[in-house]
Amino acid sequence: MIKIIKSEAPEKLMKNGSVQTKIDRDEYLKNKLKYDSGELKFEALSTIYNSDIVRETLDCIQKNKCCYCETKSTRSNSDVEHFRPKAAYSSVFKGKSMYPGYFWLAYDWDNLFLACQVCNQIFKNDFFPIVDENTRAQVNDFNIRNESSLFIHPSNDDPENEIEYRESIPFGKTEKGKKTIAYLGFGSLEHGKEFGIDYSKKHKIRINRLFEEREIYYQEKAKIYQTIKLLEKKGELDFEGIEVLNGLKNIINNAQQEHSEWSSMIKCAVKNEFKEY
Repeated sequence: MIKIIKSEAPEKLMKNGSVQTKIDRDEYLKNKLKYDSGELKFEALSTIYNSDIVRETLDCIQKNKCCYCETKSTRSNSDVEHFRPKAAYSSVFKGKSMYPGYFWLAYDWDNLFLACQVCNQIFKNDFFPIVDENTRAQVNDFNIRNESSLFIHPSNDDPENEIEYRESIPFGKTEKGKKTIAYLGFGSLEHGKEFGIDYSKKHKIRINRLFEEREIYYQEKAKIYQTIKLLEKKGELDFEGIEVLNGLKNIINNAQQEHSEWSSMIKCAVKNEFKEY
């Protein structure tokens, strides 16, 4: 994960979203019991939160990468993801859906990101664990200020403080980092064991596929990095040698930039000089 710094929200989202949010809040107050029981359910308007301008703006900010696993197109297509789930929420992985979800944040710019369909639909769904259920916004006048999420918020948190890489494998530096990796499935099967997660067959396939793809990418960059070190150690190079060395350095430098897939992994690898663990 990398920290996502948002630009201003699209005007259309702010304008139409605020109108619809007021309608939804009024509707909830009129039929509170039915929405709380799940008899009535909110369906957010995709014409607002998933509009072209919202997707294009997020795509530009996030450099076409998933806000969680940092893949581009290798894992799946992307969804406009609600960090706090809009329709319902679950406090337990694959647990019962509770109603209502965070419907009043369905058009909140701070709550919207692009995520691959694997992270969003196969792993996260409406799962949104917090530290203390007594602080859940739904029972505190929709106030999220006291809620402490157990998932890393891509903008409000700094993922570098929560997650590090050892070779191609992410490790949580904090409890939040560990749970984000394990429950969103972008680590390894071992990460799930720490929390007793019962991954389905589909989960395991997706975890292993990403694990293998990321490992191949890492090894390619590790070989390039080692070649750079060999050339630098060699000392004086002719013109052709310097050209080759600069080309290899550009590859490693580019792989650390935010637009590159798994840039956080390569940044960590360079910092640790591609150390073997």
